[in-house]
Amino acid sequence: MNEKNFPQHVVIVPDGNRRWAKQRGLIPWRGHLVGAEKTKELLQTVLDLGIYCLSWWGGSYENLTKRPKAEINVLFRIYERYFRELAKAKEIHQNQVKVNVIGRWPEILPKKSIQAIKELIKVTQNYNQHLLNFFIAYNGTDEILYAIKEILKEGRKNKNLKISPEALKKHLWTGDLPPVDFLIRTGSQDDPHNSVGFMMWHTANSQYYFTNTMYPDFGRKEFIKAINDYIRRQRRFGR
Repeated sequence: MNEKNFPQHVVIVPDGNRRWAKQRGLIPWRGHLVGAEKTKELLQTVLDLGIYCLSWWGGSYENLTKRPKAEINVLFRIYERYFRELAKAKEIHQNQVKVNVIGRWPEILPKKSIQAIKELIKVTQNYNQHLLNFFIAYNGTDEILYAIKEILKEGRKNKNLKISPEALKKHLWTGDLPPVDFLIRTGSQDDPHNSVGFMMWHTANSQYYFTNTMYPDFGRKEFIKAINDYIRRQRRFGR
């Protein structure tokens, strides 16, 4: 691997948990439990490779409000357990990983899950060697609309405000994050797509990678395969 060509910001969209479970005759949310364990493996792989920023989509607002209640409750319990474990994880503190959780999660998560997230954010807030971002109850359209509303508020106070890319980025939930170099979506090679405008500002010049390997089977080996694919590409940025 040529580390000079490594992506600095990688997104993982973990698709296929429920299909993976269905293929094995398991209840759908069993795939989420296995996927949570896979997330631990991938985080360690990212740290081993020295990648600066990893973003992981934990579910859209619709995913967490419109799916069967039993499945949603399992996801909430996974969040609570995983974030509590992460707050104590050696690899987080040894590698000084700052954790962000982005989206409308305070509106819908139960109190225990919210407390676990807030504690994780608090204990990592001063770290600066790596960034780890979880997107929960997140839609890109919500983020853009929020930014526009904030610009309108600012414009009422500052009549000389200029609408610019910098002004918009400043008000995004993800405004402090670097651009996305590489977005990996699992379980989707036959249906390659983005969903609900995921990080639409930051993915303007991203490279995409779609694989039919479903998330519970997407481990270290598959991730490194994807990174090698990225390294072989030549990014042109519209030139």
